[in-house]
Parts: sequence; structure tokens; C-alpha cells
Amino acid sequence: MTHRHDRFEQELKMEMPHLRRYARSVSGSSETGDDLMQTAFERALRNRAQYTSGTEMRRWLFTIVRNAYLDECRKKDRCGTHVPLEEWYHEAQFAAPQDTHLELTDVASRIENLRAEERDVLQLCVFSELSHDQIATRMGVAVGTVKSRLSRARRSLNS
Repeated sequence: MTHRHDRFEQELKMEMPHLRRYARSVSGSSETGDDLMQTAFERALRNRAQYTSGTEMRRWLFTIVRNAYLDECRKKDRCGTHVPLEEWYHEAQFAAPQDTHLELTDVASRIENLRAEERDVLQLCVFSELSHDQIATRMGVAVGTVKSRLSRARRSLNS
């Protein structure tokens, strides 16, 4: 079995230059291409049992790269651009008309005045777009607690 794994790893190493060129061409940049290549190698090593010895390794690896690239594109489409709250607030402060600026200042102030637990849940839900289950896991509390804190935070912001 170790001979088979050694052979697999040797074939994998031999394909490295080809995979790097392909990953860079698919992604459009050398940095993103290198990240994509690393992801492909990790997936190949993790799924080596799925590789059929005697088939074309390069074709298999190129498929992994393409799928990893498509996964990243879908993820970016779903998540959009992440802007930290501080940057968003700072930019909005200077770009918004006076009325909007006052409203944003009021909302920011209300968020700051929330209890820490409520503020954390609100930020994870609204700005990080995490599910209630994900927030509960991250904070180490029950899902019901997350829902209660979120409800109280929203009520405080609306009053």
C-alpha cells in the first residue's frame, strides 16, 4: 500500500508545473492561481482513493482545479464583498447627505448601547450572515438564547 501512495505522490509532484500554469490561467492571477493549486493538491491528497491508477493524473487534477475555481466563484457570488463595519461606517459618514449621516449615527449609537451579548448576536447575524445555529455554536449558547438576544436587540433598535 505504501508503494501505491509513493507512486501517487510522485505522479502528483510531476504534474505540479502543469497544474500551476493551468490554475493561474483559470484564475487570471498568479497569487490566486497558487492558492487554487494548493487547494487542488489538498483535495487530491484527501481523495487519493478516488483516483484510478493508470488513468491520466493531469486530467483528474485539472478537473479538481476547475471545480475548486467554480466553488470559489459561487462562494464570492453568494457572500458578496465583505466590508468591516468600521470601514462602512467611516465611508458612510463622509459620503452620505446630512439626513442619512444623522440616521447612520443614530443607528451606530443604538448598536453601541446594546448589551454586549445582544450586539454580538446582531453583528454575527446581520453583518456576518451566519445562521442561528452557527451563531449558537460560535458563542457556545443554545439556539433559543440566540433568538432571544436577537429579538431583544431588534426591539431596542426599533424603539
